[in-house]
Amino acid sequence: MTAHLKPERSAGMVLDALRRSRNRGLTLVELIDVTGLTESQVRRGLTVLRESLPGLKDVDGVYSYEPGTHRYHITYVPEVVDSYEIMRLRGEAKRSYRMLTGTILPHAKHSRTKQLRLLRRHLQLIVDEANDILEPAD
Repeated sequence: MTAHLKPERSAGMVLDALRRSRNRGLTLVELIDVTGLTESQVRRGLTVLRESLPGLKDVDGVYSYEPGTHRYHITYVPEVVDSYEIMRLRGEAKRSYRMLTGTILPHAKHSRTKQLRLLRRHLQLIVDEANDILEPAD
């Protein structure tokens, strides 16, 4: 493949490969082998696919990533979709928590205000709960 492949074309090739894999899903290495794209093209295609999949016609799939097996899916597998959504929630909450504690609180005039402290505790609670849910069961 060329290095100048449009991201939409990469996303289409990744979508076709994931459709053919059905419920099994594919790892990043398998996607590279099946599509013939480079790693960066597959990653860019996955990014575009994640953003555009809800708006595509004739696609009833749900984009998800299974952290345990490192597989990408577009079919609805309840356990995979749930863990993927929790993983995304954890990532967003952690990013917001870091921004709040690293940037906003130190530079705010009234960094000890009740609202900021409550927001900080709330975000930390979300991150902790998401970590507990995603931990493997004994």
